Amino acid sequence: MTREFERRHGYPPGVNEVRPADHADLSAARTLAQVSLVPGDLVTFYESIGEVTWADVGNGYFVASAADVLLGFQQYGTVDLGADQKHRGLVIGSNGGGLS
Repeated sequence: MTREFERRHGYPPGVNEVRPADHADLSAARTLAQVSLVPGDLVTFYESIGEVTWADVGNGYFVASAADVLLGFQQYGTVDLGADQKHRGLVIGSNGGGLS
């Protein structure tokens, strides 16, 4: 995948990384667990994974840290989901092309 990346996109591939959770991530995950909207599986994920960066896959794909998810929730609240926008969710990452 990375061998053809620069030819296709015009710049070298970025770093792909899965960063393990640190103390700050664990603390943010515990705080997220108190938000009723956050599923237990996401909290469990954040207890192990700090953040994910796939910089050279398409525009890039990014799973934000628990601290960034928590900050986004505190600043902006939840987002509308579904065609009828009657469901609520959290932004936990982006595609690097402007979609969260």
